[in-house]
Amino acid sequence: MSLPTVRVLVDAQGVAEAAADHIIEAATAAVAARGVFHLCTTGGSTPAALYRALREPSRAAQMPWAQTQIWFGDDRFVPRVDALSNVAPLDAQLLSASVDGAPSPLSPSAVHPWPTAATDAPTAVGAYLEELRSAGVPHTPTGFPIFDLLLIGIGGDGHCLSVFPGSPLALEGAQVAAGVPAPTHIEPHVPRLSFSLGVLASARAVITLAPGAGKAEALARIFNNSTAVADAPAKAALTPTATWLLDTASAAKLFA
Repeated sequence: MSLPTVRVLVDAQGVAEAAADHIIEAATAAVAARGVFHLCTTGGSTPAALYRALREPSRAAQMPWAQTQIWFGDDRFVPRVDALSNVAPLDAQLLSASVDGAPSPLSPSAVHPWPTAATDAPTAVGAYLEELRSAGVPHTPTGFPIFDLLLIGIGGDGHCLSVFPGSPLALEGAQVAAGVPAPTHIEPHVPRLSFSLGVLASARAVITLAPGAGKAEALARIFNNSTAVADAPAKAALTPTATWLLDTASAAKLFA
């Protein structure tokens, strides 16, 4: 099996800054090749630091904001303003004025959250898939969107997106996206909307963000050859198109 690129940074801030640099590089290349950059981002604590790094003047000046469109790999089925929403950190860090008063470099219309105001999950999923096509995002023959760059985090149980161990969304041939019942084994216990693992293979590049000692056990299982994707879905991102950004704490059990 061809393995991804693995980078071990000093700490979570180093991971965020490295991810920001990867985004700028991918965005510049995508705009030069196709005139637009489709970024699919993730939730959790790391993206907030990543978004802050992108707002730093030296990086913000390099980012082709006007040609950037932002999507989400998954989200909790909660209002956008809810603290549990994956959109909330982006709203706070990218769509708001910076601490020094600089306006957002990104148009609000360039951010495409899952339609969590929908009455039910099938309606929300259908609307999101239609929005992707209407926005001109290219798709594979099997219907998966082709993002220029897809960001994922990992959970302590080895999940990514909202594809948990044992989920039908981890199976080969799974539907493109679906509603996910509220997990009982991991917090927060709220329903989700998520792409299936096939979106990892369709993306032009993937970045996995996994800093912190709390990720060490999960990473050890994911990188263990005997672990199945069904048991640790983030293992599906161990591909040549992926870059895994770890820190010394999260990588501790990989190289011991």
